[in-house]
Amino acid sequence: MKRLFGGISKFSVKMFLLIVICVVIPFAGVCLYIRINMENFIQEKLSERIIQDISRGERNITEGLEELASLSDVFVFDKELIERIGDENRTEFENVVYFNQLLDQLSIYRGRAGMEDVKVILFDNYGRVYSNWSLNYRNYEFLLKQDWVAESMNQWGHVTWSMFSPPYIAEEKDKGETYISLARSLMEDGTTGDRAGTLILSMEQSRFSEMMMTYAYEDDVAYVCVDDGQILLNNDKERKIGESALDALYQQTAGKKSGNLRCSANGAEYLLNFYTIPRPWVFNGQQMKVFHFTGYQEVLSEVSMVTKRINAVILVMLVLITAISYAAVRLLVRPIVVLTKKMGDYTIESEISGIDTERKDEIGHLNQAFCRLDGNIKQLFARLQEENKIKEQYRYESLRAQLNPHFLFNTLTTIRWMAMIRGAHNIVESIDALASVLNYSMSRDDRLVTLEDELDNIRNFVYIHNYRYQDYCSLDIDIPDEMKKLRMMKFILQPVVENALIHGYDKQREQITIRIYGYTEDQILYLFVEDDGIGISDEVIEQFETFRQTAGKGDRLTGIGLTNVDSCIRITFGEQYGLTLERVATHGTSVTFTLPVIEGEDDEKGHDCG
Repeated sequence: MKRLFGGISKFSVKMFLLIVICVVIPFAGVCLYIRINMENFIQEKLSERIIQDISRGERNITEGLEELASLSDVFVFDKELIERIGDENRTEFENVVYFNQLLDQLSIYRGRAGMEDVKVILFDNYGRVYSNWSLNYRNYEFLLKQDWVAESMNQWGHVTWSMFSPPYIAEEKDKGETYISLARSLMEDGTTGDRAGTLILSMEQSRFSEMMMTYAYEDDVAYVCVDDGQILLNNDKERKIGESALDALYQQTAGKKSGNLRCSANGAEYLLNFYTIPRPWVFNGQQMKVFHFTGYQEVLSEVSMVTKRINAVILVMLVLITAISYAAVRLLVRPIVVLTKKMGDYTIESEISGIDTERKDEIGHLNQAFCRLDGNIKQLFARLQEENKIKEQYRYESLRAQLNPHFLFNTLTTIRWMAMIRGAHNIVESIDALASVLNYSMSRDDRLVTLEDELDNIRNFVYIHNYRYQDYCSLDIDIPDEMKKLRMMKFILQPVVENALIHGYDKQREQITIRIYGYTEDQILYLFVEDDGIGISDEVIEQFETFRQTAGKGDRLTGIGLTNVDSCIRITFGEQYGLTLERVATHGTSVTFTLPVIEGEDDEKGHDCG
């Protein structure tokens, strides 16, 4: 198990797995998705094509029925015909001749074969009957007793339909044939006035079936049903569907005007398209729904064969992609393996060799970056050695400046008590100041101190100096209270103040003034130590700026040079911080401290060179 997971940790294995996960598996998923959805896709496309054809059949039915209705307009709006049948004095022969002329005109318009499909009967108000068929022993009066015909007499010339009504020709009653008929009154003024007669147009259901199946496919099956489940018409002579399956489908599509779905009946697969024949063509007040079944078992067989071929192609492609990916990973990772070994064996003393830095691709960039990194590491190592040397020098000089403070502090404490006993209070104050300086120097030197602590040390230091030189120095500190809580390095102000006292001494003046002030801006603390002494020379300033290591070597009190303070600040906080020396325009010297704004606890560490 460890060997298994250890192998996965290799970059080459990870890269190969990444290609497998991000390329091979998604590709396989897409192929599988195409495979799974191929059947549905073909079903959908086939369904769309069949729906278009069936929709044409639906439109064909609607257009055929509308044409039958428009055919009735020829009789209803023929004024001469209405005038003839409304005139009792006209002979029946004359009216029959004119009626036949109308039929001949319609035959020319629709074609004689088309008119033979339509049975026309016209009744006038005087018992005369005109028709294009002569069966039923010319007994037509029973038609006027039909409900749908009687209803049309009250519709002021509007059409009343009868769908799939029983045959009214005696010779056809045993054939099982039904009729699609319309009845319409002929009004004297088209749709107003008195009724002049009643027109009945009929066509056989076989003609309706032809219209319904005009655009159907071979072996398609169609059923015409109504809401109560009654089957009005079908061409399923082989009983492929069956009434039970049709009833279940009718219930499943209840409430839907049209649509399509996949179904099975008697072990065969079909695509069912259904639609509702719109009003006014209804059967006994119920709308009729057409169910059209199209078999596509052979199509599915062809799809299955194509799918098998696709599966074989997909499998071959997956194997090829996997093999190519593995070879590509091996080729790409080889130089990375070499570079990794070089990095693992790297030491500060070693020299880099055996890697190609002339390559122009990302591997070449990595090799070049590693070589640059080697140079930077060696430069940083040399710089770190130099900085540590400076720190150690600062620490040594700082410790030497303390002059065995523990011994001095204990001795001064004894002298202080002796002075208090003898009433020498000025000596007590001097000893207290010197003790504070020594105590400050003995405190932990690995933490930051507050600006207020550093200023207190300066006050004590100047007090001791004034006690020795008779108030030679006037100290002016102008620091806001909120700034006094900021943190800073210890012992960085005292060397500057001491430098001002010693090197700024002016024999022509009785006193020197040292002013300490500052402000913060953009998270930077600016402190200024200015004196009005003789001023620093341009040579010293140039030396400080150029070398940063020789200007304060002659300091007599602390032995800590200004350049050491500057170096320690820069090492600790960064090159943007440190000291700046300048000569005041009139006289005196100004030293600027540039420090970061630090807020924190008293025991915050890591910012002191000492």
